[in-house]
Amino acid sequence: MLDSTRFSRLVLLTLILLLGWTLRTHALEERSLWEDEGWTMLLSKGPGLDDVTRTLAADQHPPLYFMVFRLWRDVAGDTEFAGRYLGVLIGMVAVAGMMQFGRSLYNPAVGVLAALLLAVADLHIDLSQEIRHYAALATLSILSSLLYVRWWKKSTRANRIGYVLSSIALLYTHYLGGFVLFTQVIHMLIMARPWKRLAEGLFLFGAVCLGFLPWFFVVIDQNSVRWDNPLYYQNSLPNNEATYRAVRDAVLGNQFGVVLGLALLGLVYVLYQQERIRFRLRPVWPALYLLIWIGLVAGLTFFINSQKPFLTVRNFLLVLPPLAVLVGHGLANLKRAPQIFLVSVLLVVSLTTVDARRFYPDWRSVTQHVTDYHLDHEPVLMDVWVGDFPVRYYIEQQMGEDTPWVSLREWRDTYKGEFVPHMQDYLASIDAFWLIYWGDKPMDDYGPALDLAGFQRTATLSVDHLGTPLYSYRYDKLTNSQVAEFGELFALRKFNAPQQAAPGEHIRVSLWWTAEQKPPLDYSVSVVIVDAAGQKVAQHDGPPLEGVSPTSTWEPGELKYDIHTLAIPDGTPPGDYQLVVKVYWYGDLVPLAVQMDGKAVGEIGEAAILGEIRIQP
Repeated sequence: MLDSTRFSRLVLLTLILLLGWTLRTHALEERSLWEDEGWTMLLSKGPGLDDVTRTLAADQHPPLYFMVFRLWRDVAGDTEFAGRYLGVLIGMVAVAGMMQFGRSLYNPAVGVLAALLLAVADLHIDLSQEIRHYAALATLSILSSLLYVRWWKKSTRANRIGYVLSSIALLYTHYLGGFVLFTQVIHMLIMARPWKRLAEGLFLFGAVCLGFLPWFFVVIDQNSVRWDNPLYYQNSLPNNEATYRAVRDAVLGNQFGVVLGLALLGLVYVLYQQERIRFRLRPVWPALYLLIWIGLVAGLTFFINSQKPFLTVRNFLLVLPPLAVLVGHGLANLKRAPQIFLVSVLLVVSLTTVDARRFYPDWRSVTQHVTDYHLDHEPVLMDVWVGDFPVRYYIEQQMGEDTPWVSLREWRDTYKGEFVPHMQDYLASIDAFWLIYWGDKPMDDYGPALDLAGFQRTATLSVDHLGTPLYSYRYDKLTNSQVAEFGELFALRKFNAPQQAAPGEHIRVSLWWTAEQKPPLDYSVSVVIVDAAGQKVAQHDGPPLEGVSPTSTWEPGELKYDIHTLAIPDGTPPGDYQLVVKVYWYGDLVPLAVQMDGKAVGEIGEAAILGEIRIQP
């Protein structure tokens, strides 16, 4: 049976894991996929693990996480929640591992406190909610260090094999894992005695290197081209004060003074003997390991970044495990009352503030704008840099895998000086398209090609991202045709509607308008299905494009896109019905007079008959 102390720790660990799981699953789908997550989804869609590996060899990352995610995706599915939940599970393994890591370095109390600190760490929570390999990096760093410490304390076969395998997996997950392995080598060189023990440790490190050797030559090729492609490092941060503050806040949080103080206290051992307090340094090796780990990661990161763009805040996830153990040991050094007080303060602050949470572009909503008004088989062009990775995912999820799309970024890379001529040839083959565009800058390289091809922007929808608009534009070729004229204000140039529908079905009617003169008011459009007796069967009224394109903003001659969705009631009798359109001002509800081929339509010339629609089961 478990004694009361071990049972209490088990209960505490269970509660910590439950807290960590709750924080990591909360709002898991709130944010859209960002660029790197979109790349993961695109990459893992390959037909097999060999395709994933070949693609990674031409990228900048090792393959293990992406291979695991490929298998996970086959089982869990393609939803955002399923994809991100893998990171949650991996992150929870890290929290549980911190218990054993802190216990192995110091004692069980430190393990519990370190697990709690990692469970509420915002940077770890944030990166555990991504479809990326950072949660796996933290977890395998903890596992490698745990087995290294266990080997350090007792060299068993299980500890040796476990250390080698976990360290190889760490390198195949993220190259930053090499910092942890260098930490272990430096620690061995300083502390390992006798020499036989040091030789064994170096032999184990050599076995790790041997296991990574097949991929090492790929790393050399990756590094030879990495710095030539801005796709890989444009998000890097410079070595300046703003970056240091961002790293400090993400790693230490708003309470960074308290955290640093506790970490310093964790470097020593505090003994309470009657009325005296004694500080002891020995044993030195646990604190030295943690200090080397933190110092090496921070020092090498800032040094490499001074030579090549490399630094991102998420890279510093790697210092959270040693920092959590140091702070946990600092808390364990305190007497019970101040310990409980400080733990409570850290917990309350962590749960009520957010120190590290990225604001991603909302590519889900941007693509949804296109989905809401997109017609079948219309291509979607993307000029959003690497934002086209998540947009592709959302196109397939929202509109279907057969929806044609074009990445203008990839076209520029592929066709270079022939990009514009190639685009001109493409534009000649289509009549309409959607363009997802980032920012307000002019389309200098292909804007004139759109004009020459006879295209005009007919709809503009946008989503704000930190003050920068993310646009969904619709383009249609201009036409001189005319279906009907309404009150000498508007001309209906063309329309698109299904010829048949079924009861209970929703149909979409697309309309293309021009203003004949500047409209003085915001008019509404009524699209109605009527039977032979003129009775309404289905109707949709509203301003053009659901209010996104009010008529008072229209300029004469500009082509404008409009769409209306009508619900065919259940039980509608089969037969042929008429589809009609009216335009009116909501202030008086009086329809504008209609002219079609010089004739008024309807008893008072209030509606344009677009055609017939057959209702059948």
